[in-house]
Amino acid sequence: MTRALPPAHPQWPERTFSHRLMRLVNLNAKPFFARYAEETDLSINEWRVLMLLAAHPGLTASDIAERSGMLLMNVSRAVRRLARMRRVQRRRDPADARRVLLRLTARGEAIFARIAPQARRSEESVRGQLSSAEAAEFSRLLDKLLAGLQSQRGNGRA
Repeated sequence: MTRALPPAHPQWPERTFSHRLMRLVNLNAKPFFARYAEETDLSINEWRVLMLLAAHPGLTASDIAERSGMLLMNVSRAVRRLARMRRVQRRRDPADARRVLLRLTARGEAIFARIAPQARRSEESVRGQLSSAEAAEFSRLLDKLLAGLQSQRGNGRA
């Protein structure tokens, strides 16, 4: 039985685009928390870092923040913990000693390999709510929104 919620504040209704996008992301992440967070001792931000490093070894924390939209502080915190747990290794960039390159260790790769199939199934389940044409259009629209936000950020507006 669902409990009735108090009415939304009139200046920030729950039907806003941002709220619904946030809710979609959070509902999609819930199975991770329910199943893998405790047994792998990972936070959702640590999982996001693992995903990006699995796809792009050698990123920096700033690269991860840029690609994920996460705050650099949250990425740095996740990287520090992952490094302490020997899931991520940090190496100075030989071309620029100020940069620290990140990659998964064998432990990090094993955890990623264990969780990734379920993450893919979860994404497919969400995408499966749409027809192929709707999924393609939604993907196109997401790319357009992301490009717009990146462009605003590049112009110093976001």
